[in-house]
Amino acid sequence: MSNDQIDEYEQGERVRKWLRDNGGAVFGGIALGLAAIAGFQFYQGHQAEQQVEASRQFDRFVEAQDAGESETAGGLAASLAANFADTPYPALAALRRASTLVADGKPEEALTALDAAIPGTRDAALAQLMQLRAARAEVLLGRHDAALARIERVDIAAYRAMRDELRGDVLAAQGKRDAARDAYRDALAATDVAAPTRVLLELKLADVGGSITTPEA
Repeated sequence: MSNDQIDEYEQGERVRKWLRDNGGAVFGGIALGLAAIAGFQFYQGHQAEQQVEASRQFDRFVEAQDAGESETAGGLAASLAANFADTPYPALAALRRASTLVADGKPEEALTALDAAIPGTRDAALAQLMQLRAARAEVLLGRHDAALARIERVDIAAYRAMRDELRGDVLAAQGKRDAARDAYRDALAATDVAAPTRVLLELKLADVGGSITTPEA
């Protein structure tokens, strides 16, 4: 037998011995790995199914809301919150329901709907948008300090103009004209020059004694 054949034989024996000594762990690890992959795929599939079902239920909620079926809409909103908390749909339903309730002259009920949804909302942008809507409901109820407290919880840049405008509205309602002017100026600074909302902001600023400065192009 040549030296090359002996080397191959010895290598083969070493491999077989290693597999005898460690085979259980190796194949056990493979089994665990396969189980983990299968579990992850199941989780992904389940998440996708949850999203689809939540979307369908939200569509039914919108239909009920638009049809004026407030009791049915309320039940569907509650079901979304209870069964699909990991999706954005409970927050979207709360925002839509609150808007309808405010339009119907029911700001207290709107506030209740928003406050029920905020704690379970994982999306910070949606949670802060609900805080702004809740602050508006507080204003309608004459609770200005409560509205300001909610406004202070909003720090996302995309909401800066909306937040500062609402702060100005609250301060103006409290008779704090100087502070209201500052808030409206902050809102204007965060608003695009071509935005249609600038006109209303400028009117609000003028109403509390502020001067309009034309922004540089």
